[in-house]
Amino acid sequence: MSLLDKVAIVTGSSKGIGFEIAKEFSGRGAIVIVCSRNLDQSKKAAAQIMGTTLALEVDVTNESNVKKFIKDVVNRYHKIDILVNNSGYPFDDTIWNKKIHEGSTDELEKIIRVDLIGSVRLCQAVLPVMMQTSIDDQSSNITGGGGVGGVIINISSTPAISGNIGGFPYSISKSGNITLTKCIAKEYSSFGIRAYTLALGNIATPATLDSMTEQIIVKAALESPMKRWGKPNEVAKVAASLADDNFSYVTGNTIVIDGGTVLI
Repeated sequence: MSLLDKVAIVTGSSKGIGFEIAKEFSGRGAIVIVCSRNLDQSKKAAAQIMGTTLALEVDVTNESNVKKFIKDVVNRYHKIDILVNNSGYPFDDTIWNKKIHEGSTDELEKIIRVDLIGSVRLCQAVLPVMMQTSIDDQSSNITGGGGVGGVIINISSTPAISGNIGGFPYSISKSGNITLTKCIAKEYSSFGIRAYTLALGNIATPATLDSMTEQIIVKAALESPMKRWGKPNEVAKVAASLADDNFSYVTGNTIVIDGGTVLI
């Protein structure tokens, strides 16, 4: 499988799962925009990735900043083939451990601004670029030509599907990303634009593991039939496979990556 010369934006890619996705895409030949709120961190991450990368700064909570960011990418490469909405509000156990009646709407809005509205902003800015690519290509037909509009992958989590005790602001935000994917699939498939959601279970990033006790880490591992945590590069390989043309007649789906815990 190849993503040769595809221009891919991966938000929140200076570390963790986003970094692994950026690295996997680059390894398959993509031109990867490594971006986060911190330009220095983006540059350090990009320097660790073999292949063609560009480090940029983007704040997904700032509409004008997002528009400028997308304009900069288009001015340089004249297209955007892939968008991965991976930016997320950092894990905060003081928010996560509150029940619904204990939480505040301010806390909910903080997370929604990043996890959901941030994804919406990027999609709103990228979709016209992908639509224009499809119009310029003009290869779509009703008997099998799929067009080359682009691919959007939104990162969600399994509690957005199954519900959860604790962390309701995160779950609400991530469930919105699932709906965003479905709406994109319904509205833009005629332009050859495909959309997917990755619903992640327990993925072993340093940030996640560092926030937990050894007892909780072991308990979480035993939740899945595979009896282990997932690895960030396992998420990255799924994302890269979806972005490839091998999934050209698949769109709107939520792919659960959690070792078999949540089955749909």
